[in-house]
Amino acid sequence: MQNTQFKMAEMDAKIDMFQVYVDHCIDIHNQGGLTANMAAKGKMLGSEIEWEMADLGLQLHGGAGYMKEYEISRIFTDARMSRIYAGSSEIMRYIIGRDVFSQKYQSILE
Repeated sequence: MQNTQFKMAEMDAKIDMFQVYVDHCIDIHNQGGLTANMAAKGKMLGSEIEWEMADLGLQLHGGAGYMKEYEISRIFTDARMSRIYAGSSEIMRYIIGRDVFSQKYQSILE
């Protein structure tokens, strides 16, 4: 069970780190300073972590995880949709990358 414990520990740490980022974004939003880049990072990270957690849960259930009788099957399907609706992860990466590129390379291009 050590491998299962290690995987669950990793996911728990990722969820905690993401919660800190969400709390930070809420604080900045309440001050009127939330940017599209920050929101895109939150959406992308949240849906990717959800997907990773659902995938891990499915693996831990084995073949039974694909059966509709198990809740993990629905969670897995829903997590896949989270990566698509309200802007796919690829679109979020585009928004983030565009901002990173413009900040990092703006001085070089001028």
